[in-house]
Amino acid sequence: MIPITKADDDLFGTAVLATRLGRAGPLIEHLRKRYHDEWDDPMAGVPFALAMFALVQSGRTEISAEFNFTDIIETFGDLLYDEPNHWLGRYLRIHARTLLPTDGEYQNYMVAERVRAAEDVQELIDRQSRTAWQPWFTCTYITAARLAWQTNPADLDAIAGLVTAAAELPCAPVRFPSLGSVLCSSFFLYYDQPELPERDTVGALMGLIFPDHLTVKRDRVERLA
Repeated sequence: MIPITKADDDLFGTAVLATRLGRAGPLIEHLRKRYHDEWDDPMAGVPFALAMFALVQSGRTEISAEFNFTDIIETFGDLLYDEPNHWLGRYLRIHARTLLPTDGEYQNYMVAERVRAAEDVQELIDRQSRTAWQPWFTCTYITAARLAWQTNPADLDAIAGLVTAAAELPCAPVRFPSLGSVLCSSFFLYYDQPELPERDTVGALMGLIFPDHLTVKRDRVERLA
């Protein structure tokens, strides 16, 4: 699979900083134009989609007009059409689908998008199983467990099985200062649900894989600055 690179992390960090400084709009438009100008290059959309995702991840409602979930999902879709083994592109498309609002203009197709995300995450598990292991591959299993809970919360055995499978993988820290905050979010959201199975296992994995982004303290998780 095409791995996450330092360039991916640096670009995401730049977009996060631009968002904090109130300069996200010009950056998005610059990258959108580049994407359109270089439409024949499947990798040209990666910077644009990463920057858009940084806006979504910020959670700032005052800049919501600057991004569009459909743009993010479709741009990653264009990338994966030509580069189906692009790990970050597939993972972030899955993650974007899990973040779709449940009201407003997205209400009508949110359920369908989550079904697509569940299918996509199983494909990613299969694809990454056929290549050299990377420490961020564990994230796919926890995301799959969260999706299983959202689509069929009664099937606790299936949810627990995905967490157990994640715990059986080799474990090593993910050292991406910017993208690490996105990759660890599925762990954080899972751990935040006390009724989910194998919650302590997810907490232990979080502390081992993302030591630079959060700390696990007894019954809670705290994000690091």
